[in-house]
Amino acid sequence: MILSRILDLLSKQQTATLDEIARAVGSPAPAVRSMLETLQRKGLVRRLEMQPGCGSRCSRCAPGAVEVFAPGPASDLPTPSDGPARGCGI
Repeated sequence: MILSRILDLLSKQQTATLDEIARAVGSPAPAVRSMLETLQRKGLVRRLEMQPGCGSRCSRCAPGAVEVFAPGPASDLPTPSDGPARGCGI
């Protein structure tokens, strides 16, 4: 089941972008976003609020353009600025 594959990926990586998750499960990003919303409602996944810039130095992405997700409810995990920098893949 795709939902359990998403949860497995996030438990192993701790964070992943929407595009990374979509590639890992072999589904289009809009379908994966819908699945992530279901997991968010159940408190199993949370969307991280990104600081301006995604951690790379290119500055091409608008704030909010990169969607990053993590396992668990909002109070359990650090913000992306607390962890290693992530590139956007551009």
